[in-house]
Amino acid sequence: MKILVISAHVADFCSRAGGTIAKHVRDGDTVRVIALTYGERSESGGLYAEGARPPLDEIKAIRREEGLEAAGILGAEIDYWDWADLCFEYTQERAIAIAQEIRRYRPDVLLTHHGPDPMSVDHDSTYRLATRAAQLAGAPGLESSEAPVRRPEVFLFEATIPLTEVEGFVPDLYVDITDVWETKLRALQAFHRAQQILESWYTDRAMLRAFQAQRLGLTACRYAEAFERTTPWVGSHLPVMR
Repeated sequence: MKILVISAHVADFCSRAGGTIAKHVRDGDTVRVIALTYGERSESGGLYAEGARPPLDEIKAIRREEGLEAAGILGAEIDYWDWADLCFEYTQERAIAIAQEIRRYRPDVLLTHHGPDPMSVDHDSTYRLATRAAQLAGAPGLESSEAPVRRPEVFLFEATIPLTEVEGFVPDLYVDITDVWETKLRALQAFHRAQQILESWYTDRAMLRAFQAQRLGLTACRYAEAFERTTPWVGSHLPVMR
């Protein structure tokens, strides 16, 4: 199976879905991450500590190395598009650019941000772009050197922590990441220089989602990630655990 992750900022793929990525890579699947921005303005607080004002190029270089290290720990490939955080918005040209990537990579699954997300303009734009691109990629008349593809299964990860439910995120899919938790934790630690909060915030989040998953039947789950489906379940049997 091939998984494509569209991440607004360089750390989002890891904080929201790092355990799921690690689990699928371990099981033989391929994961490609597109980081639309480095989060150089909005998600690099540690690099602005005590009034520091480093050049954006310097911040981007640090964030690039952090993302490469984290992706390597998880076993994913990562590419940077450098659309500039807090500055990029939805345009048809950008949606088509992502659609072309979907056609080229031909993923079975697309992971991206929940939306709408009023707390983060970048998360919100990424949600709109990625979900529209998934539709465009299958349009037979879209001008492209790549053939149309069947729409990948799209799953949305957590909105802006800690207000995900306030923003309308309603998880209907939980992934038990207990057996790869240490891998995700090491990947989160790769971002320590710019975002020291990730390890503690997302440990708490993973434990909360695990507590919910336990009540829903995953009794041995200690850490989990939650997602929201974008299409109904279709199958030959009811989707119940056996």
